[in-house]
Amino acid sequence: MIWGVAFFFVSCQPKIIVKREHIKEPLVDQFELAESYRQREYLNDALNAYGKYLKEYSNGEKSALALHRMAGIYFKTEKYEKSLGILRRILKEYPNYCKLVAVHYKIARIFYLVGQYMLSRDEAVKWLEKYPGNILKGDILTLLGSNYQALGNDPKAFYWWLKAEQEFKDNIQRQVDLKNKLKALIETSGIHNLELFEEYAKGTEYAPEIYYRVAVIYLEQKDMERARRAVMSLLGSTQKESWVLSGRRLLDIIQEEISVRKGVVGCLLPLSGPFSIYGEEVLNGIQLGMEIYEGAGQNPITEIVIRDTKGNEEQTLKDLEDLVNNENVIMIIGPLSSRTALVAAKRAQSLGVPMITLTQKEGIGEVGDMIFRNFLTPSCEVKSLLNKTIDEMGIKRFGLLYPDNSYGRFFMNLFWDKLEGMGGIVTAIESYNSKDTDFSDQIKKMTGLYYPRPESFDQGMMDMRTPDQEESEIFSDKPEPIIDFDAVFIPDNFQSVAMIAPQLAYHDVLDVLLIGTSLWQSPKLIELTSDYIQDAIFTSGFFSRSGKAGVSAFVENYRMCFESEPGTLAATGYDTIRLVADVMAEDGIRTRKDFQRILLGYRNFEGVTGNISFDSQGDVVKEPLVLTVSGKKMTVSH
Repeated sequence: MIWGVAFFFVSCQPKIIVKREHIKEPLVDQFELAESYRQREYLNDALNAYGKYLKEYSNGEKSALALHRMAGIYFKTEKYEKSLGILRRILKEYPNYCKLVAVHYKIARIFYLVGQYMLSRDEAVKWLEKYPGNILKGDILTLLGSNYQALGNDPKAFYWWLKAEQEFKDNIQRQVDLKNKLKALIETSGIHNLELFEEYAKGTEYAPEIYYRVAVIYLEQKDMERARRAVMSLLGSTQKESWVLSGRRLLDIIQEEISVRKGVVGCLLPLSGPFSIYGEEVLNGIQLGMEIYEGAGQNPITEIVIRDTKGNEEQTLKDLEDLVNNENVIMIIGPLSSRTALVAAKRAQSLGVPMITLTQKEGIGEVGDMIFRNFLTPSCEVKSLLNKTIDEMGIKRFGLLYPDNSYGRFFMNLFWDKLEGMGGIVTAIESYNSKDTDFSDQIKKMTGLYYPRPESFDQGMMDMRTPDQEESEIFSDKPEPIIDFDAVFIPDNFQSVAMIAPQLAYHDVLDVLLIGTSLWQSPKLIELTSDYIQDAIFTSGFFSRSGKAGVSAFVENYRMCFESEPGTLAATGYDTIRLVADVMAEDGIRTRKDFQRILLGYRNFEGVTGNISFDSQGDVVKEPLVLTVSGKKMTVSH
């Protein structure tokens, strides 16, 4: 009973309800959230957060800054119209905002970026009037310069960029950027703008650069007096050594421009005296080359001034100085002979006039950078002969038979030196007087027939005979020549060779290759002694039947004009004047130095004597032909 009452009492007890206190969620600081998003480059989230902040606090202490931040994000994402709208709102609603100077600058900047250059310029000018001493002054000055450049007013652009550079004395990168802008304006502007730049740049580092540019333009326009005045202004504007040297170089060029006639070429040739036949042949080739160009109506050579050197050194120097100082030629062709070429080259180098000599003299180009040579050198001839005989034909043993004169001795030594370097040997060598007509003694000495032989030697030779040889009629009682060479090099003219070759055969020097220089090349050699020089080889600077392009036309024209066959000298004169004309037709030639520079770099001019280029020493780079005798003809050796 008691248990039941107790249960009833407990189960009927009223339910106690506990009331809990409501806890409010803390407010989110949207501005700080927006700042966090912005710093982490979550730009859209930042914009949303700034917007929420502005809805809650339209006139909060950070409202202007929030708008400024939003304008910055739109600017960064190139949404310039939205950025501009917000910036204008700041100006209207928050006139006391502490960063209005940056707002004004950004508005001017946006106008520039959207192509509203006049509006941008006007805003920049207002900015300068309102904030003349602000830290952003350098930026606004730079912007002004960019606006004026975009509006086509380069002088104003130059003016404002020059002002801007002065504001960035402690900012090297900004200085570099502005220097590049200023230099680009100087380098690309014409005379009118440059003269305005001069006024703005007085006393600055840009003054000499402007004067230099002005001088160069006037020089190109051939206005030498104005060019000279500009150079004098340059020299008066600076003491910097590099600019002083540049100015002096320009003065030298101007002086040379005044004293040089671009289209006038000088020629130094022996047209009288003992070498006149050679000078006349060169002159024939030059005249024919000029006619070819004039026929095409495109000849940059307006005049050729020819002087007869008479083959005399004193006359050559006198004529050279006349061509340079009085005729004002831009370059000179000639001389021919070694003596006159050397003295002329030295004087031409000192006078600073380019010269293309037509001489074989080795080392002529070493005189200086103004001296060139368009003629085969002995080294080229010998190299071609040895390449043919040693490398191609496998000949190793050589005899040397040479005239005892400067030409013969020079070629003998050169040939000997080079063949030993290529693995060849000299087994016999003799010289003769250049006036000799009988070469028996020299041939006998080379073959062991000149001096009496010991009986034991002759008996040994007899013992070596076979029974068949004993019965044959091949052997005679006279001693036989000992020929221990496979080729004989004879560096002499064709007249001497025409006498030597038959005498070699007479003394039983048979089946031996005869080798010669370019002096062998003459139709008369074939007429006089073709039977004795079959398969002989010699070098050539020009061969009228080579079959090369342009050669046949040249030969035909030469025959029509001069009723004779062109030789190497005529072909060389023809090629030289055409090469000079080609070089003079190039752009940028105003001075003798310009001509020298372009000629040195000219490559593979197609001439009738071969493709022509020059090496660093001014020597022609050209392979000579190797000719041979076959029957009654000369042909190219293959």
